[in-house]
Amino acid sequence: MKRRNVVRLAIAAGLVVVAAVAAGASAGRSSVEGDGYGNPGGVAPREAWAWTQLVADPAHPGQVTQARLVTPDATCPFIEITTPAGRERHHMVAESVVSQYPTDATVCTWRVPLNATKAQIDRKTSQVRIRPHNSGVVPLPTWGSGKRPENIAVIGDTGCRIPSGGTHQVCDHVQSWPFPEVASSAAKRPDTPDLVIHTGDYIYRSRPGDEPTRYCGDQSTNERTWGCLVADLFEPAQSLIAAAPFVFVRGNHETCDRNGAVWFRYQANEPSVSACQNFSPPVRVEAGSLGLLVMDTSCASDGANQTCGTAMVQSVATTQFNQINNTLAGPGDDFLLTHDPIWTIENVTPGGNPEWLDQRLAAAVTATTAHMLSSRIRLVLSGHVHLYQMLDFGSLVAPHRPPQITVGSSGTKLDQKTWTDANLIGKNVDGQPVGQLITHSEFGYAVLRDVTGPTWNLRYFDRTGQRVPGTNCSLVGAEFPNCT
Repeated sequence: MKRRNVVRLAIAAGLVVVAAVAAGASAGRSSVEGDGYGNPGGVAPREAWAWTQLVADPAHPGQVTQARLVTPDATCPFIEITTPAGRERHHMVAESVVSQYPTDATVCTWRVPLNATKAQIDRKTSQVRIRPHNSGVVPLPTWGSGKRPENIAVIGDTGCRIPSGGTHQVCDHVQSWPFPEVASSAAKRPDTPDLVIHTGDYIYRSRPGDEPTRYCGDQSTNERTWGCLVADLFEPAQSLIAAAPFVFVRGNHETCDRNGAVWFRYQANEPSVSACQNFSPPVRVEAGSLGLLVMDTSCASDGANQTCGTAMVQSVATTQFNQINNTLAGPGDDFLLTHDPIWTIENVTPGGNPEWLDQRLAAAVTATTAHMLSSRIRLVLSGHVHLYQMLDFGSLVAPHRPPQITVGSSGTKLDQKTWTDANLIGKNVDGQPVGQLITHSEFGYAVLRDVTGPTWNLRYFDRTGQRVPGTNCSLVGAEFPNCT
């Protein structure tokens, strides 16, 4: 990722006057007419949100930790970085400038060096409150050189579901939309995570006006705003965002005909306000010695998004799987992160055989030069199906197929489980028999724990942070034997 600091700062400076006028006009209207966001007093809260995100940067191979701040200010604040050599002070880079808050906001970034022991956004140079820590401190990786995260929390499909028709979740009631409770539990149980992976789908609001918040829900019912992302991700997950760096995966609710502009502006590997891309290239995100191979499968999903060009999905996926196998997979452990799963069981046929997602992605894997995923990939982490599932294919399968882990159960309405797991053992999914299968249609999150050497422990926790019985599994080779 080329920083192009001078150019971007020049662009930001040139837009300050226009942005300030727009922001001032917006504020003036709000004080008289109300902002339409369901906020008492008619004034949307003017506050900034800060977090850290692991990203890929070809110009800086290895782990890249980026501090991000999204603010209603037209300019970016300073950030102070503490290293063994002392304290450094930098003006954060403006990636884009606010047009009208809370519809959008200014995006500020800074790459934090690997040896940093503290990163703190200078609140004195910010005109608004900084959340989740008003001190401006953002979490940094806790693992040392040559090591990897010890505890990884995995969440997915978190947004409050308000479809274009029919019933919807009640976004301010935790029994209807449990993501705030799930995120709070994941921030502390069983341990504070070192890293959080979100498998995608952040905003499910097709009718924001039906559940207005102080950030999101104006008369235009436009869900494609910074305010809606705050309402459905940053505010409910504030304790988790304060706890650890994030890796974000793009979901099918972030396609160009949905919330793609929000995704690229605020969460993508490289923030951008240019034209939305249907297929962004896969990247390798380093988490110490752990490689996270992040693949954009937002267009694969279920074919509902007409702008994706569904006929292209398999062809593009084949090219990208070849790239993952040949250039992105590296030594040590690699996890493949996709929103759309490759082999997750989602239903059964009338004859009792498993139906699975996604056959186009699976066909793309078969069409690669190797006819399989690289043997360096230990597991596939996905979402999209609104349940938890651990699926492996045993230890003697050929060609190599890593376990498929699905975490799409952290907030939005759950899918039903229509089968008994034990009845599907030994039955074929994409030509290989199921070795082990554990499925729960229950809100919660997964935790991957680094045990020792090549071993990873996987557990699933419910919304309150209690481990779900039968989900304590340890990865050995390409399988999770003897789960308890």
